[in-house]
Amino acid sequence: MQYPAANKISLPAWLPPALLALALVPLYLYCLPPVLPPYRDAGEMAGAAWTLGVAHQPGYPLYIISAKLFSLLPLGNPAWRFNLFSALAGLAGVLVFWRAAAAQFSGWTALPAALLLGLNFTLRTVSSVPEMYALNFLFAASVLLTASLPGRSAVFLSAFLLGLGMANRMDLLLAAPAVLILLWPALRAGGWPLFFKAVGFALLGFSLYLFLPLRSAGWPLFDWSHPADPATFLAVITRKSYGSTLDLISLNYARGELFLPSLKYYAAHLWQNFSLALALAAAGLWLEWRSDRRRLAALGALFLFSGPLFLYMANMPPNPHALAIVEPYYLLPDLAVAFWAAAGLFHLLALFPRALPPLALAAAAAVGLVWHNGAYASDRRWLFAAEDYAADALRSVPPGATLVAKKDVQLFSLWYLQSVKGLRPDVSVVAQGLSGAPWYRALQGRHQPGLKLYNLNGGGADQWRAFAADNPGGVYATMDAELPREVPARPRGLVSELYPARGAASAPTWELYALPRLDWRYRDFFDRDLGTSYAQALLAGAARRSADGGLDPASLRQLRLASVLDADLPDAPLYEGFYYSSKGDWRAAGGCFRASAETYERLLLLGAKYYALPQLRRGLENASAYAWLNYGVAAEKTGDRRAAEEAYTLALRRNPGLADAHYNLAILYWNRDWDRVRRELTETLRVNPAHQQARRYLAQLGAR
Repeated sequence: MQYPAANKISLPAWLPPALLALALVPLYLYCLPPVLPPYRDAGEMAGAAWTLGVAHQPGYPLYIISAKLFSLLPLGNPAWRFNLFSALAGLAGVLVFWRAAAAQFSGWTALPAALLLGLNFTLRTVSSVPEMYALNFLFAASVLLTASLPGRSAVFLSAFLLGLGMANRMDLLLAAPAVLILLWPALRAGGWPLFFKAVGFALLGFSLYLFLPLRSAGWPLFDWSHPADPATFLAVITRKSYGSTLDLISLNYARGELFLPSLKYYAAHLWQNFSLALALAAAGLWLEWRSDRRRLAALGALFLFSGPLFLYMANMPPNPHALAIVEPYYLLPDLAVAFWAAAGLFHLLALFPRALPPLALAAAAAVGLVWHNGAYASDRRWLFAAEDYAADALRSVPPGATLVAKKDVQLFSLWYLQSVKGLRPDVSVVAQGLSGAPWYRALQGRHQPGLKLYNLNGGGADQWRAFAADNPGGVYATMDAELPREVPARPRGLVSELYPARGAASAPTWELYALPRLDWRYRDFFDRDLGTSYAQALLAGAARRSADGGLDPASLRQLRLASVLDADLPDAPLYEGFYYSSKGDWRAAGGCFRASAETYERLLLLGAKYYALPQLRRGLENASAYAWLNYGVAAEKTGDRRAAEEAYTLALRRNPGLADAHYNLAILYWNRDWDRVRRELTETLRVNPAHQQARRYLAQLGAR
């Protein structure tokens, strides 16, 4: 379809990219986090780049090398340099996209689509953290641009960029079908010789992975899986330990079980980041069919392979953690949607020249809505949470201690503070999830020869006991670490002291210096997860004091602060209820117990929505039953028998094995319904034959 008089706007050709840069560059720079941001692998990637090490599988050599080179510039602190590197990569990707769309359509119709990409919440997020996603976006946009160019040189350049980009992230391979479709006329004309030469250029770019064994041979501080071993090197670049999945979480679900929920959340992402421009993209799809079917097929392949097919293969549950893992992968199909939005605006203006004002207004409204949707959460200028958390955790342990952590952000933030900022080198930080891996033990043996490692990720309490005995400086764990029930732990600041000396006192959590700077208006899952760690520390301190003899008003304030930091922490109001019940204030206690029970009920609904695993749902149901049981006691104490009966009944619905709920119902019906009393006492003993009070009362009932 030809438009000989289409879109002739007599303005300079340099003006659209200049406006794009003028709008986005100051915004990206202003919103950059000043230090290490709380994001999935940010601390690890920053530490690996700073020390020129080997990151987790598949190693990401292109990002590690290029980020290291950029970090040599004397600009601010190391974390800010890495953040700036990602910001520049994201901005460059947007400008490359504009150039590619402008070459196919026009500079002015490509401008709104490029602005939408630049304001995309996901792109702005990954463009403000030290990870490889923004660089991957740049390479994806670049190969789409070069593959659209004519000639043999475009084939070689596209193949090289594709191979080199895969040395940054392997998922760039999902763009290969689109690249092949765009290059097909040149490849068909050149035949097999041209194809094999292109494969050679791709392998040339991919050969950057040889950096991994070469660097690993020197045992750097970050040497994930030690790929100096040839067999290990192959396992690293194929991500063998992930079982060919995006994340091991997905192995708990049947293939395709979570495809439709994943599509639903991606659709919500599209609306948030394109809004009204989705109508332009739909028009672009239809009109591209009439205009350039090869280009439509290429972008369709990009969308289908990196969007629906990837989501089907990823098979991730739609909970906040898994969605945060999947979200950066949305950027590849977003490129196709943005191209179609530019195509729709171009074709519609060509078909209806007089519709320029309403179409321009619609495009401006779409940009405004996308800006509004992500304006606050994309501003990370005052986000200090990751470094503050790590500093607080290190501040909570004495000199020469060993500190165990498990979750990515918590662990990697500790790694960053030690490897890049050089803080607390006397503390041995242990990754619980890696503690059983031979390569990790060998690496720690070289860099921390005094540390004695055991399998803490499934070895049981015996492994923890031996670990504590062989590391006499004291063993501590962050709140995210998973401890066997048999391991004694005492709160100490932001961590727990394991196997504490008899009579040791808990360290007061109010000394944590980062609390005044912690912003609990969270921007994403990882930001919130650090707030949860603080809330859990406050809760653990209050729970310990409750076990040691009772809460005090200061503990009550800490419990309320924990509820502010994490509104989904049901044990905070539960312990507050214990405080009021110990004072005989059953009305206040009942309000707290009910708040705890309702929080559990909300978590159960979220568990169903997020396809939580059965064992997690059972744990929530049992905890909910206990909260309802306590609320029933408080209601009974205040004379509200009806509320008490409803609470006990709901407790049994959640946990039929809760003997005390049957027993309390028996007491509630004493002197009112002896048959009901007999049934409830009998059921109590069936569930718990050791329940002495139920046995005594049933005996009295029989004597009557």
